[in-house]
Formats: sequence, C-alpha cells, structure tokens
Amino acid sequence: MKRIEEIDALRGFALFGIIMTHMFEGYLASFTPPQYAGFNILFPIDTFSRIVVQNLFVGKFYAIFSMLFGLSFYLILDRKKGFGPHKFAWRLVLLFLIGYIHHIHYRGDFLTVYAVFGMALIPFRKMSTKLILVVGLFFAINGPTILIKTIALIQSAVQASVPTSMHPNPVELAMSYYDLILNGEYKKLLVSNSTIGFINKYNYLKFSGRLWVVPGLFLLGLWVGRKKWHENLDKIPLLKLIAVSALIGIPLMLINFYVSTPSNSELLRYFGAIAKDLTNIFIPLLYIGLVLLLYKSVRTQKIVKQLIPVGKMGLTTYVLQSAFGIFIFYGYGLGLLLKLSGTAALGLGLLFFLVQILFSKWWFNKYKFGPLEWLWRSGTNRTWQSIKISKANNNANELPVG
Repeated sequence: MKRIEEIDALRGFALFGIIMTHMFEGYLASFTPPQYAGFNILFPIDTFSRIVVQNLFVGKFYAIFSMLFGLSFYLILDRKKGFGPHKFAWRLVLLFLIGYIHHIHYRGDFLTVYAVFGMALIPFRKMSTKLILVVGLFFAINGPTILIKTIALIQSAVQASVPTSMHPNPVELAMSYYDLILNGEYKKLLVSNSTIGFINKYNYLKFSGRLWVVPGLFLLGLWVGRKKWHENLDKIPLLKLIAVSALIGIPLMLINFYVSTPSNSELLRYFGAIAKDLTNIFIPLLYIGLVLLLYKSVRTQKIVKQLIPVGKMGLTTYVLQSAFGIFIFYGYGLGLLLKLSGTAALGLGLLFFLVQILFSKWWFNKYKFGPLEWLWRSGTNRTWQSIKISKANNNANELPVG
C-alpha cells in the first residue's frame, strides 16, 4: 500500500513548527509566573522573535498535525484490511500509554490528548460527510467557547480572560512547577506531571478552547478523506487556496495582534479572541497550500521532499524533540531555561530538526518503520513486526497516523 508523500511532507513541516514553538517556550507547559515574565527575552531581537512565534507558529502547526491525524483515521479504516474500529480503539489505547510516558516527562504532551479525542472519531465514521463538515467547522473555530463568551458578554458577566481561571492558585502551582524544572528534581517532577499535570492539562484544554478545537480538526481531516482530496492533490486549486486563506487569515492575524492586549476593552478582546480562533484555521490552510505548491514545483520539490522522512516517523520525531528540549532546558539536563534567549533557542531547534532529517533519512535506508512506529505497530497487531528492509522491498507501507 503506497504512502502519500505529500502527507508525510506536510507532517514533517508541522513537526518543524512544533519544535520551533516549544523551543521558544522553553518546553514548558504552564503559564509564566510574574517572577519569570519574559524569561527568554534577553536581547532586542528576542522581542521580534516572540512576535513571529506567537503570530505565525503558535496554534498553527499543531492544527496541521491534528487535521492529518483525522485524515489518517480515514485512511486506516477505509483502506487497511482487517482494521476495524475495535482495532483502531486498541491502537489509541497504546498511543495513550506511549503518551503517558511522554507526559510524565513533558507536561505539554499531546499524544494522550490525541488518544482520548481520537476515540470520538469512531462514532463519526458512519455519519454523513456534510454533518462531519458542519460539526468539524463549528468545533475547529472554537464555536462552543465563542458561544459561551458571547452569552457572557451580553449578560455582562465576568469572563475568564486571564490564566487565573485555570486553577484557584495558578501562580503558586506555576511557581512549584518552575522550581521542579529549575532544580532538576526528576522524581518529584514525574510525580507532579502524573498527578496535577493531568488536571492542569485539562484546565488548559478548556481555557484555550482546544477541548473543542482538536476534535474539530480531527473531523475536518476525516472530511478531507471522505472527499478523496488526498487522492486528487493535483486537482486542488492551490493558488486559489493560498490567495483566499491569505486574504482572510492575514487580516485576522493582524486584528488579533492589535486588539488582544489586556489594556483593550472587553469587547475588543472578545473580537480579538474570535479572530485568533479563525486565524488558527486559515493560516494553517495557507501553509498547507504553500507546501503543496512547493512540492509540485520542479524547482523546489527536492527541498520539500527532505521533510518526508521526519514526517514518516512522526511519532518518533515528536518524542525525540521533547527529549532534546528537556535536555536543553530542565535542571537535570543542561538547565538553560533562564539562560538561553528565545532566538538562540529557535536556532537550536532548527539545528536539531536538521539533524532529525539526516537521522530519519539514514534510518529509512535500513528499516521500514521508525522506532516508536514499529513498537506501536507491533503492539497493535500483537506480534513483533519485521522492521528491516528486505532486498526485494525497499519501501515502508505503513499508513501515516498522527
């Protein structure tokens, strides 16, 4: 079963954006206590880097990754023989276990989130394509949160517009979390992440709206599969997609940038929040259109194809990125959290991603699947899978998932 290279390239591109975002944020999964505000702004250029990351990276690349997960759900259940919903559910259970190990080391893990929300895809597999699109769009634009905020605004109720709503003592909890990271208390951090860390993750998902957005993006990916766009990429009007998403997404991004500051009125911040949610749909679509256009061009296809191997082993790539970030920033690693500027962190992230490209290319010259992909596949099939490439077959046929 032949892989779709463009999907792997898009996943690789998403992973590039994910590591850049997390490196700038110091691989933290908490809002910053007042004492450490601007911890990564050490030079004037860091302020510029923060603007770039917050507007062009945060929320954009995970959206692409999430849509691809939904598409992969369709590919597996539609094209793989003997792969029914029960087996997919078991696959998600295994993903949760992998994610749990990842989560107790890095609280910002989204594998556990994908595993839980992925279960919600199963009931939708029999629903109409139109319903999947409507529900997916409503959730993806954070419709439930917008609706709640609209009602609260009309009633002049107090809105949860600052992180203090995430927990009764958010500053105290954030300080405790930072202390564990800075002091390198490995065992205590594992305990914290495996207990309060899950509560904080749920609060963040609820506060940020990703509690709705992630399932919505999954459904949009499922809708793309239903429409067979992945089989007809040449028929997608890429220039039109790029133009429309840019004409809508860029103005929305500017609106969010200028009106979402705490000093603005409640009404302006309300519109800024809506603009932000819409931006996180249209800018990813712009990125997707650009990557596919570059892949289609003879001049740039070779460059884009470098992303295929890292996307092909997306699970391994993602976890290794976290291991690298933890080593750089946490106290039981190099402990550079308060010493490394945001721009320098971006440079390290880019360098490591380039190393991952070289590693994944080398790996796939010898093996069919990435290390974690092989483990995940073996667990799903409940038997150890052949991993070495035979002389007769030099291609991995595993369909991309997440």
